[in-house]
Amino acid sequence: MSKPMETPETNLANAHVPGETLHRLVHAFKRAMREGLQDADMPLPISQMRTLKWIIKSPGVTAQQIATRTGQDKGRITRLIKELEENGLIERRPHPEDGRSQTLHLTPKGDALMEEYRAVEAKIRTRMANGLSQKQITDFNEIASLMADNLESENR
Repeated sequence: MSKPMETPETNLANAHVPGETLHRLVHAFKRAMREGLQDADMPLPISQMRTLKWIIKSPGVTAQQIATRTGQDKGRITRLIKELEENGLIERRPHPEDGRSQTLHLTPKGDALMEEYRAVEAKIRTRMANGLSQKQITDFNEIASLMADNLESENR
């Protein structure tokens, strides 16, 4: 009697591989970023740096928009924004259309810090992609985006 052909879905030993591989990659990237930021004497936590990146990506963004786009609790984002403001890295401005909201903008000090951050991040990304072709990087980005879309879709 022949053995049925194994697929990733039926091979329990391999069923966890994409999740475990992504978990390992995310943690290795975070660790490398933490070490790179420490070496560059940039003591801010990665969560604050990620919030600053959202503000750069969308100048005038609100705390609610960051919370929605990142899937994080608005209270957590509000605390991060308060810390960034206390450090002189961002400023809040009245929203031009919604009197209840405030828009977020980097200060000159925040801009300077983010220039340094981008240099550290570029170094880590280059290290991470060492030995990969541009096609492999593009394929990975497409596959990882599709997987994220699958997990974030409403049809769970």
